[in-house]
Amino acid sequence: MTHGPTDWVSGERVFGPPGGTLDVDWLVPAVLEGVPTATPDQARAALAAAWDAAQGGPAPQASEVQRRADAVVREAVEGYRP
Repeated sequence: MTHGPTDWVSGERVFGPPGGTLDVDWLVPAVLEGVPTATPDQARAALAAAWDAAQGGPAPQASEVQRRADAVVREAVEGYRP
């Protein structure tokens, strides 16, 4: 088994902020917990936009789902310590 940048190790999710890769599916439940009316697809899109913005991309349009996704990504980045 090789361990390159796209390889998965059993049981691990890919998350290596601030310059790493985020598996948005890993954080979808945190968005849905805060905004139970959101769909998983809305949460995924909002998380992807929040991650892009966290890495210098454009700020996404504000909505309840996006605000929650922004907070979830911010908390995950701040809590990650390699």
